[in-house]
Amino acid sequence: MKLNGKGISLLIGAILLLCGAFVLYQRNLLGYALLCVTVAVVLLISAVASLFHNSNPTRVYDSKIRDILTTYDSILVKSNSVPKLEGRNIILVESMDDLVDAQLEIRKPICYLKQIESCSFVLLDDKEAYVYVEKLHSEDLSPVEIEIENLKVKKKSAEEMDSEMLRDIEKTTIVKLSNKKSYKVSPVRKKKTLMEEEIELI
Repeated sequence: MKLNGKGISLLIGAILLLCGAFVLYQRNLLGYALLCVTVAVVLLISAVASLFHNSNPTRVYDSKIRDILTTYDSILVKSNSVPKLEGRNIILVESMDDLVDAQLEIRKPICYLKQIESCSFVLLDDKEAYVYVEKLHSEDLSPVEIEIENLKVKKKSAEEMDSEMLRDIEKTTIVKLSNKKSYKVSPVRKKKTLMEEEIELI
């Protein structure tokens, strides 16, 4: 269990009020001392409530998602499936604020896909996809992260196929690669040494 900034502030405020109440009591200002003690008790109760609120990761996660959805409601669009990421440069951003900054430049809505243990926010542009994922457990993968991993594997296997195809070329050929571009490719032949040419002639 740990206190957040709000809980620490409440605890410090309660301690200061109790000290103030003691000083007021010493000066025979009992009414003011009683008022300070009452406010200090309220602050202490709030600090303890804050402590227990932060001890439950699910509650913290739900609260964070609720805050994001409420704060940025005007630029968010709920999605029921993973947005199409194929063919786009995927940029993972570190915070929701970074994603909102990108949205201000692009002027397109942010799609979000809410799951029980993750919520993915995706901003799609013509060539880029900006992605921010908030998760209950950092080791779990959200559906959007799974799609990104699948695209990486697909791209890697396509690149391997391309290099294999190019390696086996023996004469000038037109090749269409996985990126849908065509190239005229000629193999590189080793220059024969004078000795190898003489051997072939014999």
